[in-house]
Amino acid sequence: DGEPGRGAGGLPAPARRRAALPRAPAPPVMLGGAWFEQSFGEAATPALLLQRAQAAVREQLGLEPAPTRCIVRVHQACIPQYTLGHWQRTERIGRFLAEQQLPLSLIGASYAGVSVNDCIASARAAVGRLLGQPR
Repeated sequence: DGEPGRGAGGLPAPARRRAALPRAPAPPVMLGGAWFEQSFGEAATPALLLQRAQAAVREQLGLEPAPTRCIVRVHQACIPQYTLGHWQRTERIGRFLAEQQLPLSLIGASYAGVSVNDCIASARAAVGRLLGQPR
């Protein structure tokens, strides 16, 4: 999370659970995110990505055997990531809207979190403000 060369979103299954599920398939590995080119270069090969993913699985889950099947896919620009200073900008915009008492609510993945749950929470908060209900 947030570190060049590490999984964006991490590896979902902790090593201690992996031992309890010896026949379960290994989890997917997500690499790169905003650091993709910095970590792998502009023309990262599937072989390089596979090598890095297998190293991450060995290091983070303690799995030594080579997998019997691997699929490498590169999805570009598929997971939204905020730029540096995003939260400060959105807070400044929110303060401005409140100070000016503008009838405008900013909701959705661009403002207060990219997950569906974040979007629902920001929509509920906006409706609550419109109805004069405290948080």
